[in-house]
This record gives sequence, C-alpha cells and structure tokens, in this order.
Amino acid sequence: MNVQMKSGLAKAPWHLWAVGLLTLIWNGYGASQWYMQVTKNLSYWGNLTLEQAQYLQAQPVWTEVAFGVGVWTGVLGALMLLMRRKLAFNAFLASLTAIVVNTIYVQFMTNGREIMGMGTLYAAITIIVVAAASAAYARFARQRGIIG
Repeated sequence: MNVQMKSGLAKAPWHLWAVGLLTLIWNGYGASQWYMQVTKNLSYWGNLTLEQAQYLQAQPVWTEVAFGVGVWTGVLGALMLLMRRKLAFNAFLASLTAIVVNTIYVQFMTNGREIMGMGTLYAAITIIVVAAASAAYARFARQRGIIG
C-alpha cells in the first residue's frame, strides 16, 4: 500500500471529499429547514396545515433546540470532515444523538406522527440512518489516518 503522508495524515482519498460535500449539502438543507421554522418564514409555514402549524408551535422549546443542535452539529461535522479534523466524529455523534432525542419525542411521545403524517416517520428514519453513516464514516476516516 503506497500512501503519501503530509503532516502525518494519509493523502485524502476521493471519497473523503464526496462524503464531506454530500453531508454538508444534506445537513445544510436541514439547517435551512430549522432556520425557516424558528424565524417563522412564510415559505416554510405556508406549506403546513393549520393543525401542523399549531402542533409545531406548541412543542416545548427543547425540541426546537434539539432540532437545531442536530442540524448545526451535522454542518459542523461536515466542515470538520472537509478540513480533515478528527473532531468530525464527535460532531456527527452529537448530531445523531440530538436527532434521535427529537425523533423519539415527536414520533413516540406525542401525536406528532398523526398530525404531521407517516411520511415524517420515514423521513426521521432516513435522517437517523444518514447521521449514523456520517458518524461511522468519520470514525473510519479517523482510524485510517485520513483525518486527524
């Protein structure tokens, strides 16, 4: 195996850039959704039924915080991955944790699934899988010396 080393790190493979850019886009989209929700952006709220809007507005503040932590630490993890920092794993792990906490509350502790629709459960599962895969990739990259 011929690996070029620069500053103690292995040469960045193409998949680092691909995963980094894809996770940045993915989490950036989530951050834009969070931003539109907390700023009461009409293009976001206008797509909801009255019942959905009332449900979201009645949620405890901590759920909005968990949503924000989930998406913004995901953005941070993606940026750290692109900058080849080992803390990308920690950021992705924080993102995954916040997303799981928020999902448990919305999907299983309230009637959120009923009000927001079953599609939100499938979306939540997809988001959790992507967050877990992001953390797993960052761990892999750290173990291989790709980030450090």
